[in-house]
Amino acid sequence: MSQKIAYKLAYYTSGSYRFRGFVCLVFLILITITQLFGFSQNMGFIFAILVCFWGGGLFITGALKELFKFYIGFNALLTGYMIVSLCFGVFGLLGIESQSNCWVFVSVAITLMFANFIKAKEIKHLRDSFKFMESLDNFISPSCILITKEGPKKVFCEEVKIGDIILLKNSHRLAFDGKIVKGATLFDENLLTGNITLASKQIGDKVLAGSINKGKDVEIQVLSSRKTSHIARVLQAVKQSENRKLIRVSVLEKTSFTFLLATFLIAALLGGVSCCLCFKGNFPLFALSNVCLFILSASPIAYMLSIVLPWHYLSGVTFDGKIKINDITVLERANNSSKVFIDKTGTLTTGHLQVAEIVPAKDVSEETLMKAALTTQQNAQNIFAFALKEWGVKNKMVPLRISSLELHPSYGALVRSGEDTYLAGRRTWLENKGIEVPMPEEEVRKTVFYVAKNQEFLGCIYFTDRLRANAASTVKYLTGLKKTVCLLSGDNTLAITAAARRAGIKEYYGNMYPTDKSAKISADQNLGEYITMIGDGFNDILALLQADASLAFVPTNNLFTSWVDVIIKGKDFTLVKKIFELYRKGWNTVCLNLLLSILMALLCYVSVTNNYANNWVIFWGFWFLNICVIFLNSLRLKYE
Repeated sequence: MSQKIAYKLAYYTSGSYRFRGFVCLVFLILITITQLFGFSQNMGFIFAILVCFWGGGLFITGALKELFKFYIGFNALLTGYMIVSLCFGVFGLLGIESQSNCWVFVSVAITLMFANFIKAKEIKHLRDSFKFMESLDNFISPSCILITKEGPKKVFCEEVKIGDIILLKNSHRLAFDGKIVKGATLFDENLLTGNITLASKQIGDKVLAGSINKGKDVEIQVLSSRKTSHIARVLQAVKQSENRKLIRVSVLEKTSFTFLLATFLIAALLGGVSCCLCFKGNFPLFALSNVCLFILSASPIAYMLSIVLPWHYLSGVTFDGKIKINDITVLERANNSSKVFIDKTGTLTTGHLQVAEIVPAKDVSEETLMKAALTTQQNAQNIFAFALKEWGVKNKMVPLRISSLELHPSYGALVRSGEDTYLAGRRTWLENKGIEVPMPEEEVRKTVFYVAKNQEFLGCIYFTDRLRANAASTVKYLTGLKKTVCLLSGDNTLAITAAARRAGIKEYYGNMYPTDKSAKISADQNLGEYITMIGDGFNDILALLQADASLAFVPTNNLFTSWVDVIIKGKDFTLVKKIFELYRKGWNTVCLNLLLSILMALLCYVSVTNNYANNWVIFWGFWFLNICVIFLNSLRLKYE
């Protein structure tokens, strides 16, 4: 059965399983008392019926729902175990066996108690998702400044109509989609596009809700309501993803049918052998009793721990605190994915610019251009200045001493050194100062820094966002796993093309908003692809939620990361490779655990049949030994 169908087999909340776990504990105590103090064995059977009803009711109901969908999983495994246990106990009550089998009722209570608590813990982490949901309602400011005939007036956003004019001040976040009708400024669209550079906006340019004004005050004509804006649609889509987030396949599902089938086949074989060797008149019932005995020996508790313990220890693997696994099932989902989508800025790249290309004007030397650029930015604190200073240190170039400085944040800088005047910054900044910039218009789409001296254009400097350490090698590793690697970004096509080539990625898409990324992933999923998404911020949240597996590079535990399967805090892209490697290590341990549990069940069966007088002592002895072996084999994952 496909994993996507198995996602739909989660029915109940954490509290439902936890409550029934405590019910099983109460009945476990009652059944134990009846056995230790010699009460009626019928009372133990009644308690066993009740614990199956109260403690195992969710599993029985789940098994019936799954059978109607032609699926046999963990719920069916537990339901089958309950039926076999009750039958084996009844054999003892009816005198079919020489020894009482009522000790098996204790096993039922313990097994159901374990199962309920394990299921409760599996879905407990989903509580954090609701904290994020609550925070979304307060993300956009509920008020704005409306331009009226009497002047600016602060009003609630619900009072603003499409076509009204609002005033957006510096550092304020826009609550509507709109169009600038007065003024020019710079907008921080990082939330929407992931682009670390500011977007220049002038009269007639469209601006989207969620953007932050980083320049002068501007007047904007409203083109949407607060609830129908671009960012509002993004937030609504996040909320609608709640159901998809809550539905996750249990780690107990994948191997449950195989384990159940193997157990019943071996039990049937042993039953057939015992039937041939037994010459008693009631040999069919005796053979059936042996079948039940082996199934009970292959305890579901051993199965559960064989699965849960390896993934539990792997979920605690942090690589020195650099990763946090919120949902351990992500390891299997990432391993099964056929495509890996990677966001560019802040994910594949570090989000810090570096000098990529130096293009001096005609008859201007590279040294002259860089000396002028360093001189203008020596006291600046912006992404271009940091990149230039780093280049200057590396190339041992010292800037000129300046006598005056005019910094215009996000636009450019004007400095004087001796009798010379230097300007550097955006193309529009130099052109507004009367300097002709003889460069092709399409160059504006790149991350470019223009420099001039005494009204003479000196040239331009191209910047690029540097790749994370080992990004290219990790992409090669993923390609070697037969996975298609694709690059997604809200950045321009030229910038993303350059990054893709440096990383060795052949498929890439630029100029994408959050909804575009999600739509692309959804389209590929509709074609049968399994998708892993690697992002870094809120602008990737829709894509991360839409993907089958989600990994996010974040510096801290932001609130939205409760929705992400894996949080990566390190700077090295090799951490992505390690996450994919963890699955194989965990799966090998799970397979070994299951094999050991079957072998221990065979030894238990042989020992009990050869020494039937003390069957309950031997059974519990092997049960405890089986748990110890599985625990020790799983524990080594913590230290490897």
